[in-house]
Amino acid sequence: MSYTLTICLLIALYRSVDSIDKRQSTRLETKCRKNKDYTYLRYRNTEECWKWGENYLNYTNAIRYCQEEGALLGTIKTENERTLIWRFFKNRILWNGLDKINKPTFTWIDDNKPEKNFSYYFPDVPASQDLRALPDCSTLETLTDDKFHFFTKPCFVKFSYICEIR
Repeated sequence: MSYTLTICLLIALYRSVDSIDKRQSTRLETKCRKNKDYTYLRYRNTEECWKWGENYLNYTNAIRYCQEEGALLGTIKTENERTLIWRFFKNRILWNGLDKINKPTFTWIDDNKPEKNFSYYFPDVPASQDLRALPDCSTLETLTDDKFHFFTKPCFVKFSYICEIR
C-alpha cells in the first residue's frame, strides 16, 4: 500500500470517528440543554450532564428527586468522572448512586453491578472490614488531595446530591 493511500485512509478513519463523536456529543449536549438546571460538562474524553441538588435530602429522597427529573442519582465510576465532578462541585458532600441497601455488598444503582474495587472507592475502610457492619449508603467528599473520595454514611442523613442525565 502506498504511503499516500495509507495517509488518506487514516484521515478518513479519523474524520469518521470524529464525526460520530460529535453527533453523540451533540445529542447529549442538546438533551442536557433542554433541562435548564443541568450543566453539560466535558473533560478529556468524558462528557456528562449533571445537576447539583442544592437542597438537602436523605438518600432515598435524592434518588426519587433525580428520577422525577428524568435522571439518575449520579454514578461516578471512573477517575475522569471524579475529576470532572470535583472541578465543578468541590467542597460539598454529595450522595451518589453506590449503595448496599438490602444487599451484601455495594452496587451501582444504574446497572446493579457490585463494585469490586472497594478499597479504591473507600480508602478509609480496611480490606478486612465486614461490609455488613458499614452504613448502607455512600457519599462523595473532598479531602486535602483535591479529589472526591467515597465514604459510607447512614441513608437517613441529609446531604446534597447530584443527578445525571444520560
